[in-house]
Amino acid sequence: MYNVRKKLIILTFLLFVSAIVWAKLSPFDKTVSTLAGDNGQQVQNNGISTVFSDTGEKFVAHRGYSNYAPENSIPAFELAGKIGFWGIETDISETNDGQFVCMHDETIDRTTNGEGKVSDYSLDGLNQIKIDSGHNLKTNENLKIPTLEEYLDICRKYYCVAVVEIKNINNFDELLNKIIASGMESRCVITGEISDIAEIRSRNNIIPVMTIGYTPAPYTDNLTYIAQISDNRGILYNYPQVGQNEIEILHNQNIYCGVWSVDETDTAQKYISYGADFIVTNEIPARLNHMINENE
Repeated sequence: MYNVRKKLIILTFLLFVSAIVWAKLSPFDKTVSTLAGDNGQQVQNNGISTVFSDTGEKFVAHRGYSNYAPENSIPAFELAGKIGFWGIETDISETNDGQFVCMHDETIDRTTNGEGKVSDYSLDGLNQIKIDSGHNLKTNENLKIPTLEEYLDICRKYYCVAVVEIKNINNFDELLNKIIASGMESRCVITGEISDIAEIRSRNNIIPVMTIGYTPAPYTDNLTYIAQISDNRGILYNYPQVGQNEIEILHNQNIYCGVWSVDETDTAQKYISYGADFIVTNEIPARLNHMINENE
């Protein structure tokens, strides 16, 4: 009897300690097994973790908060995090030595004091280049092109979803390895051409993947493409392509729908009422003035 009682006491203590440890885990250590359905409802999706079951309005800062700092720069990412965006979007290209950097264009000409393709440079070479274009440049001098790791670190710090658009990469395995190593696998969405997101899906089924729809192509074109991808998939549309009816059609097929780039408050509120899964914007949260980040 004594031994039984002793074992019960030890078991009770272990359960108590386990409950405390679980309660103190960071949000990144807990996974969610539901997907957002129509109008924010949650639907089961074979136990796959997803970011879309987060509650509240989901605004994504386009290339960071690029209306107030140079696009795809550390200050733009940090500002988006401090303001309280749900997600931070960036574009990823690969250097000639297999590193990943945040750059929208194929070349560095438009946004830096350098020239040529990202793929022409090593990471060390790009570190000699300075960003010389964008908003509030005078208060953000001597900016380097950020790496994927730096961007992911900022997303993690502020508990923002990393919305990664694939531009020009070859090593999909290494891209995923870096995302997983950062602890951001369960707080990430990957977008891009259908061929690129198919490569991601063949290697990983946790991260939602989305192809991108461009005006004036009809929304049905992307439906044909995304049907090639199994589960946990969606389309990020240029917003004039879709309305409430189209978003409902997508959700009825368990396909996510994000919209870009919405910079007017009335338009944003309309797409929120339509049930869009997230809204990419350059401007909205500053106007609504209701967002705050408590994760810094």
